[in-house]
Amino acid sequence: MEDLFQLDYFSIIDIVWAIFFLFLIFSFVNIKKKQYLEYDYFKYYSQNAYAKLLLSLVYALYFIIVVDGGDTLAYWDGGLKMNNLFWKSSDMYFKELFSDPDMSLYYGHFDISTGYPPGWIYREKESWFISKIVSIFSFFTFKSYLVTTFLLAYLSSVASWKLFELVHSFKLNTNKNIAIAVLFVPSVGFWCSGITKDTIVMFSTTIIICNAFQVLSMNKKTEFKNFFWIAFYGFLLLNIRSFMVSTIVVCLAFTYSARIANKYRSNAFAFYSIRLLSIVVGFLFFTFQGDSLMNSEKLEEAALIQKDFAVNDTYEGKKYDLGVTDYSSAGMVKAFVPAVIAGLYRPFLWESLSITLILNGLEGAFYLYLTIVFFRSRAIKKVNLIRKHEFFIFAFFFCLLMAYMSGVTSGLLGVLVRFKAPLIPFLVLLLTIDVDLKDQMDKKEGEIKNDADSSVINLIN
Repeated sequence: MEDLFQLDYFSIIDIVWAIFFLFLIFSFVNIKKKQYLEYDYFKYYSQNAYAKLLLSLVYALYFIIVVDGGDTLAYWDGGLKMNNLFWKSSDMYFKELFSDPDMSLYYGHFDISTGYPPGWIYREKESWFISKIVSIFSFFTFKSYLVTTFLLAYLSSVASWKLFELVHSFKLNTNKNIAIAVLFVPSVGFWCSGITKDTIVMFSTTIIICNAFQVLSMNKKTEFKNFFWIAFYGFLLLNIRSFMVSTIVVCLAFTYSARIANKYRSNAFAFYSIRLLSIVVGFLFFTFQGDSLMNSEKLEEAALIQKDFAVNDTYEGKKYDLGVTDYSSAGMVKAFVPAVIAGLYRPFLWESLSITLILNGLEGAFYLYLTIVFFRSRAIKKVNLIRKHEFFIFAFFFCLLMAYMSGVTSGLLGVLVRFKAPLIPFLVLLLTIDVDLKDQMDKKEGEIKNDADSSVINLIN
């Protein structure tokens, strides 16, 4: 891996190209901002883009200068070797691109002229898949690490903005709270904006969810592109972090079953039958995941990930133990509560006394505070609002299942903070749901309706 640390990330050409690319992004952001000046909330669009770019730069500089290593540089190194392979032989490149890792291909395709990808990245299918994606980006960024970082950061900001607009349309959170939850959580911006597996996972998850609600919405037109993007990013997730797909699908199933149940609310038998079916589906999900973890390669993959990060000083090697040794269905149920607590609130403050975990420890304490506030004031009304709104039903189950899966499969606190990143925006949205805003909206709608009724009466008279 010596060549990994000999890469030149700060050549004059690289820096000039990075500055020029930033100028292009800033120009585009400002043009788009001017087009929507009439929307007060659109001020967050540029702030979101700039925050992601800044955090991605901090992430890159930290791994290049402070750590002098880490997975981000290994993904990049693998991507460059793939790029070199294309110029050596496009046939070999595409064969490698569409093949699973195979050491016979490794030594057959790569040589001194192309360089060899990091072996620990190549042997792990999901990690090598990231290097393949990075190689595609490298053609457009002229093999510049910084430019690729900025490009991924901007794409990340676009995805989070789509989620912001989706939640904004529901009028159940203030714009400020939506922005904090979806756009400005520091740890999410740090871990999910650079050249990393978590950036692709976060981006893909967000786009799938936004398009899925476009499909589920009865007020918006569904287009072919919605299904295409769901399928495309679903494919990416299957190859990077497969449990994300099953988690999203189950949460959408819960959401759709709630819609069907509400249609039959007047029929108690039908209503509770559908609710019971949802519970059965959830139980089967846990059963399936438990059996899969026990009988498939998931545990081996988790162990490999933990081993890789354990030798990486960046993550301090801090482990946590849920006390679970049985990954059968019964074991999965037993692990549910400690796994969810870990996924939602850990690392605790006393577990996060390191430079890479301190932000997550402070955020975990903040989420715990928001939870207390949630139940201290008008909790029943908040819960009823969540129960009646399809997006927040999805958000609740997504937080629950993601926290569970993250808590069970991580093992290391440094891995946990990255696995749990996709649930954090939904958790904050749930905990900051605004019943007063809902009351104001209902009052305003009632006034509009009364005015309309009065106008009709006056016309009749």
